[in-house]
Amino acid sequence: MLIHSRDGGFFSNFNCVMSNLEALLGHNGCVAATVDWTAPNNGSHFVYGDRQDGNVWLHFFEPLRFAQIPARQFDVWDYPTPRATLISGKEAYATYKFNPFWRRRYHALFSRYVTIKPFLTARAEAIFNARVAGRFCIGVHYRNPRHGVECPSPIPPPEVFVERVRALLPAGRDAAIFLATDFEPAVAVFQVAFGDALVLQPAVSRADAGAVDQMHHITVDPSLKLGEQVLVDCLLLARCQVLLHVTSNVATTAGYINPRLRLVYCETPAQAWHGYTWAAAWMLELWLRTGWGKPLFPLFRRLYRLGKRLRR
Repeated sequence: MLIHSRDGGFFSNFNCVMSNLEALLGHNGCVAATVDWTAPNNGSHFVYGDRQDGNVWLHFFEPLRFAQIPARQFDVWDYPTPRATLISGKEAYATYKFNPFWRRRYHALFSRYVTIKPFLTARAEAIFNARVAGRFCIGVHYRNPRHGVECPSPIPPPEVFVERVRALLPAGRDAAIFLATDFEPAVAVFQVAFGDALVLQPAVSRADAGAVDQMHHITVDPSLKLGEQVLVDCLLLARCQVLLHVTSNVATTAGYINPRLRLVYCETPAQAWHGYTWAAAWMLELWLRTGWGKPLFPLFRRLYRLGKRLRR
């Protein structure tokens, strides 16, 4: 299969590749895959290179590791349907809560087929060795609040993330907090809260408080550098001991690059109750499509609706 770029963020595209490997490889005669991230025409939200850069997958990654590529191929432009893997978009929340095996499966796929270009792994390694090595590190991925439509509950303000980080800090240990964000106001809040303990990748492009949308929606100048920045951020999050996050392709990818990383979803107990019932209903709805769970599906739908009312 030849997997093309799609209208979305960097790791939305990356997890599209991984989802298709997981769902389609080895089925219906598919024995290999290649990736073509040639930037679409103007107006796309794929902003990690332009048409003149050609297949930008090869800027960030080596070709997928397959010994032979058959002459016959079929094209893939999006996630497999139905999304049986549930690692992208709002459905990823259900995977965080109810699928304990996804990280090992995707880690095995990542380790077998994906090689990141050495200049990018070296960049992440240099930041880690200079600022983090030897310290307990809490990673934080703070998403632009405009992404809240992809989460079961609105994204909490940066101040709430700061309080959760403080609760996660181990007593008596030297600690670092690595912040990955495309939202500039979050940086100021974390700098005030943690000072020299805060670690940031330098020279990252971020949206300001007045931005009307998320970073890859407002960027007018596609650039390979934007992809480099988000990939290095993800690699550094994967090197932490704990990751505080919401629903995010970046957090999902860090979670399977390092399957031992402790994932902590930033939500209140009431939001967690609502989230668990929503996720249970979603998983059963998926199973229902394949003939599973039909007798229990209406019960979980009612639980979901009850949770929604209680949350209000």
